[in-house]
Amino acid sequence: MQNNSQLSAQELKNLVSSPEGKRLLALLQRDGGETARRAAEEYKKGNVAEAQAMLKEVMQSQEANDLVRRFGGK
Repeated sequence: MQNNSQLSAQELKNLVSSPEGKRLLALLQRDGGETARRAAEEYKKGNVAEAQAMLKEVMQSQEANDLVRRFGGK
C-alpha cells in the first residue's frame, strides 16, 4: 500500500474485494449507508476534511483498526 493516505485504483479494488474490505464496508453500512453516502458527497464537493470527520467514528473503532492493519500486512 502507498505510504500516503491515498489508495491506487488497484489497491482500492484489492481492499474492496478482500474479507477485511467487505467487513469495513459492512461497518459503514450500519446506518443504512447514510453516513458513507453523505461522506462521499462531501468528498466529491472537495470537502475532504468534512468527509473524513463523518467517517472518523467508524474508522477509529477497534474492529476497523484491526481490519485495516490486517489488510495492510498483506
